[in-house]
Amino acid sequence: MAEMTARHRAFTLVEILACILLFAVGTMSVIGVFLFGVRTAASAQAEASAWATAMTVLKDPLPLGVTSDPLTGQSTPWTWSRTGATWNASDGTATPVWSYTGWDVTSAAPVVVYDMADPKANNAGLFTAGTPAPGCASGWLNGYYVERREQSLASDRLNDTTRLVEVRVDVYWASYGPAESKPLASVVDRVLRSGGL
Repeated sequence: MAEMTARHRAFTLVEILACILLFAVGTMSVIGVFLFGVRTAASAQAEASAWATAMTVLKDPLPLGVTSDPLTGQSTPWTWSRTGATWNASDGTATPVWSYTGWDVTSAAPVVVYDMADPKANNAGLFTAGTPAPGCASGWLNGYYVERREQSLASDRLNDTTRLVEVRVDVYWASYGPAESKPLASVVDRVLRSGGL
């Protein structure tokens, strides 16, 4: 019987490089999938909270807001003030956080917004220096910049105190630039309004 001898052989350079390459590709794939998941989750969360913000402002031109004090961690409600038909909410700074200019729902005259179907962040024609045009509101809510427009034609008047109102809400990223005009979320609906301003 022939004597068997065990031969020991080390990895060749090519085998070592192939192992390193497979390890690197696998690691990068895992990192890529993880980063894609984080990005998808952040985008989904942003869209969900933007839609929730839009739906809140759709029904209420004077939404509830709070101011967070970073020193104490406490939140206090916005401070509201009214000048004529314009409402301003303050968070303690000089610039209003939210501004809304109402209009008389009982009036027979229509309230028409000329660019109702054309969303554009910080439209200077409608949102001038803290005093929005009648039926318009804008400001910061839930970390987003929000613009709200409402209009009602004379034919939308149901009686002396009630009328249908078309409302459009556009929600933008907090870091939008002057050239950015595409909203993160946008909703248009008709609501029933009654009463005065």
